[in-house]
Amino acid sequence: MCICIFLSFIPLVLWGQGKVNKQSRGQKVAGYISLLTADSIKYWDYESGRRGVALQKQGCEYMKYDERRHREYVTLTCMGFLTSFSIDERKKLKVFRYNSVSPAKLHWKGDILKLTEDTLIVKWEDSYANLLFIKSKDQSSPLKPALSLYNRRFPEMGMSKDTLREMAYSLYCTYREKKACPDTMLLVVKLKLNEEGKVVMAKYKCTPPDSATYADFYNVFLSFVKSLPFTPERDIETKETFESTIILPFSFFAKESWAEIFRRELRQKRQAISKEKSTAK
Repeated sequence: MCICIFLSFIPLVLWGQGKVNKQSRGQKVAGYISLLTADSIKYWDYESGRRGVALQKQGCEYMKYDERRHREYVTLTCMGFLTSFSIDERKKLKVFRYNSVSPAKLHWKGDILKLTEDTLIVKWEDSYANLLFIKSKDQSSPLKPALSLYNRRFPEMGMSKDTLREMAYSLYCTYREKKACPDTMLLVVKLKLNEEGKVVMAKYKCTPPDSATYADFYNVFLSFVKSLPFTPERDIETKETFESTIILPFSFFAKESWAEIFRRELRQKRQAISKEKSTAK
């Protein structure tokens, strides 16, 4: 009789242990979600800047944002989907994509290596590097709607291409007459524009091989490019302007160009007119 009672007690004990373990796992997951979402919504910036992800407790929504807190999508197709996340007791983080037509589909999966009040480190399965997030200092500014790529306008130069070509070649010819620059070269300049369209950084994409020999010319030419006027990158609907980076190529050859021929002919005409006027007097 005692043996039967003992045996019948074993399933009750195992059931009780399973219930305790399940409650413990549930408490762990709830604790992780609390750290990730701050019981409402939490903004996590990438280590490199203000871009990051917002994790919302309601619906476990996972939202990427840019430097200005606009929702950010990789492609236009992604704008038709919502993203949600889940986490288990082993700190396995999963991100799903879905919409009203498509069921939830696993999009990313990785391990959370560190999770504290202000630090999140994730190792995604398809990446060799660990991704570090820092709790954003701004936890009050809500996300803005995503900017439409159709409304984005890239920077525009405040002069025609012919005028730019003429100015650049004029500077080049001035130095070539003094034999202070190479006869033939290809320059590629990388420019960074601020939100007002002003050039805040200019450098050669590749250092010219004879930069030491003709240092003065290369410095002056770079200063010339930095002084060029631009309209900033902008959104035509919201009127917002953005920082941007552009590439400008310049090529110069020893052979006389149409611009140089035009200047020479114009100079000769002016000299002829001036001579005629002085003769008439």
